[in-house]
Amino acid sequence: MSRTLFKDGTILSMDSSIGDFRRGDVLVEDGEIVHVGLSVDPGDCEIVDASDAIVMPGLVDAHRHLWYAGLRGANMDAVINDMIADQWGKLGPAFVPDDVYAFTRAAIVNAIDSGITTAFDWCHVINSPEHAEAGVQAHRELGMRAVFGYGASMGQKLSELSGETSSSSWDHAADLCERYFASSDQRLTLALALQGLDFTTLEITRDDISAARAMGVPMSFHVGVPMGPTPKRSILRLGDAGLLGADMSFAHCCDASPEEFQLLAEHGSRATSCPGVDAGINLGASPSARMRANGMPPCFGADAVVATSGDLFEEARIGLFVERNDYGLSRFAEGEAVESHGDRISARQALEAVTTTAAEACWLGDRVGSLSPGKRADLILLRASDTNLWPASNLVGTVVSSANRGNVDTVMVDGQFVKRDGVLIGVDVAAVRADLATARDRLYRNGGYDDIQPKTA
Repeated sequence: MSRTLFKDGTILSMDSSIGDFRRGDVLVEDGEIVHVGLSVDPGDCEIVDASDAIVMPGLVDAHRHLWYAGLRGANMDAVINDMIADQWGKLGPAFVPDDVYAFTRAAIVNAIDSGITTAFDWCHVINSPEHAEAGVQAHRELGMRAVFGYGASMGQKLSELSGETSSSSWDHAADLCERYFASSDQRLTLALALQGLDFTTLEITRDDISAARAMGVPMSFHVGVPMGPTPKRSILRLGDAGLLGADMSFAHCCDASPEEFQLLAEHGSRATSCPGVDAGINLGASPSARMRANGMPPCFGADAVVATSGDLFEEARIGLFVERNDYGLSRFAEGEAVESHGDRISARQALEAVTTTAAEACWLGDRVGSLSPGKRADLILLRASDTNLWPASNLVGTVVSSANRGNVDTVMVDGQFVKRDGVLIGVDVAAVRADLATARDRLYRNGGYDDIQPKTA
């Protein structure tokens, strides 16, 4: 039996039935959390001194495209049309399987280093079955928990954006499901990343949904971006067709209506916004206030590092600030002041949006997202000795206002240390970086670029 005790830490459990502790212990046995609370006598075990740390659940990114890792910062001055022309139009079709592998592997290493223990990897650059195999291989080799969202090819996505529609074959996804995803309690699970009614027909969407349900896997869709054109109301249309279910999640949702969020809540469906990217490239308004007003807690994902850092602490802050600012601007437009935050999003809800709520959005809420006995031991330690976290008098307020990926000292996934004392474990970081640079240069060359991109890491 493997037993680890995190001793005398400041505990942020994110479990309302347990609460938080200024000083307490977390005991892990064989990858499962068995005690969270006041001091416990664990008997024979490894003891980790957490007296200068904040112990909290690992962060969960409910919507992230890991395949963008080699394009970091490429769209900081772009809008969606620029992405369609560049990343999707030129680079997406040029991806080879080795690029998917190198980019995904680098993204996982960055996520673990940042305290992200779970991510929904929405992979829609699967230009061949070999591309999917490469992405899955990267996940299987490294220690993060993930949902692999098996998407369509970039060629199909471009066709759909131009108004053409075609059916997808999910035969290889079904084969992967049988080979790698037979057990529901494993670290890596499968979903289908579907284009949906924002991009294709009801007939094709119905077939895609049937394929996911025949495999017994959940599915995710992009909806409601960009705002501006007449809303497509895809969620309403799915509801009218009798297709909505608890096995569905919807990302962005910038123009989703209150009625659509009510439908999602009624059907147990999930929804995730991406506040950093949605604001940064002007995809649309934050839906979190509409979500909360219509029975759905806000959930945040980083989407892609092309226009955001990927730091989920930052994403929680952006989500909180954007919703509050939107409300303030609406009041100011009427000549009124904001006298209190009232029923605006709270700091705890913003942190739940990247922990407990995000775990539910990945269909993993019974396994991760909080420090709760019976859940798997996915947890992180933040250095409370770092000056930006002094003195942590208001624990949740301090983490939401001030924490960042640089404070992450230790990361455990499924009871195994993957980062400890600030150092990643079992990862040749230099090799991952070198492979990423090689893949980046190859991709830009294959995409028709010459000297636009730097040639050294």
